[in-house]
Amino acid sequence: MWVLNDTYKRRSKEYKNYLRYVLNEFNTNGKKTVLMTCDTYFPVFDGVINVMDNYARRLAAEMNVLVLVPAFKGTVQMRGYPVLGVKSIYSDKLKYQVALPAFDFRAKRYLKKLKIDIIHCHSPFFIGKLALKIHKKRHIPMVCTFHSQYKRDFIKYIGDNRLANFLLRFIMKVFNGADEVWTMHRKTAEVIRGYGYKGKIRLTPNATAIAPPENYGRERLLARQKYGAGDDPLFIFVGRLITQKNILFIAEVLGELKRRGMRFKMLFAGDGPDRGKLEKKLKEQDVWENVTFAGHISSATELCGVYAAADLFLFPSYYDVSSIVQIEAASRYTPTVFLDDSVTSGTVTPGVNGYSFPNDVAAFADGVCAALADREKLHEVGENAYRDIYVLWEGIIKLILSYYDDILKN
Repeated sequence: MWVLNDTYKRRSKEYKNYLRYVLNEFNTNGKKTVLMTCDTYFPVFDGVINVMDNYARRLAAEMNVLVLVPAFKGTVQMRGYPVLGVKSIYSDKLKYQVALPAFDFRAKRYLKKLKIDIIHCHSPFFIGKLALKIHKKRHIPMVCTFHSQYKRDFIKYIGDNRLANFLLRFIMKVFNGADEVWTMHRKTAEVIRGYGYKGKIRLTPNATAIAPPENYGRERLLARQKYGAGDDPLFIFVGRLITQKNILFIAEVLGELKRRGMRFKMLFAGDGPDRGKLEKKLKEQDVWENVTFAGHISSATELCGVYAAADLFLFPSYYDVSSIVQIEAASRYTPTVFLDDSVTSGTVTPGVNGYSFPNDVAAFADGVCAALADREKLHEVGENAYRDIYVLWEGIIKLILSYYDDILKN
């Protein structure tokens, strides 16, 4: 029997036999089948993959789930549910697999044989286009989740507004072709409306798999000792180290705080293609000795320690729409600091369960200093973040199943 937590060669006989077994099982076991699609997948790691993975692993206990994603350099990674990996090429510039489903005739044959009840698309690129084609040709209900501010990506990597607008129109055909779009909160809904989406929207918040703390005080103490925080404030950033997330702004804020005489520690957990740019900026700001790079943390226990040790989670991203890391931070009473008018700031009430400061280095530093100066208030905001923002996936999956049921009935 095949192991659902292993990596297979996409072209191997074992993997092909496995897919034939899955198709037969799904077509005969009487359960509803969801085809879940995304244009990126493990071992690359980002927020979209994280959300889809949490959906798939939990939905697989209730229904048939087949995940359609690009194979990574000819391999397919299983994570507790069946994965159909399609042909792809690796982009060094993007650090992503670029899926080529149009040239994968074997994958198309598998999909043609599969009885699909609903399609759930998590990205609007080449695999998203294939999902839309199946939706239209076979009249299968389809929903899309809006995860990212795509236009910002297009402008960053292309640098041409006209071409960015062309690509935006390209992906909006997928969103507008679906029966409905799901997104996290009011501000993300405003973004996709601004992109030209005209259909139905359902709000589906993100969540986390991180369990509540059993002994928060000890967890915090041990983690602060590990990262050498002592009695100094400890700031953290968790996520991909890419300039879209405004990581260079963090470095400038740290420099401003140091020039004001503040003692602090900063921990970056994660990795990415722009780490070199961040390191250079930290050295320019003379805060290199204040900073620790932990790299990508795969251990949930270690990650919980990072969140517990922190005083503030600095997340000045204009790129993200609703990141899971802010929910993870809330699981350990750590409030997140956003930029005013960012989409992510729509997840908190500033001064109540999080913070939001201006997109200005000095003003942002002012806000950080003010938050740290009132320790009683900081503790209260952290408690409220746990109360209001910390959500486990189990509750969200119940909501998703009810949405699927409603769509299939109507």
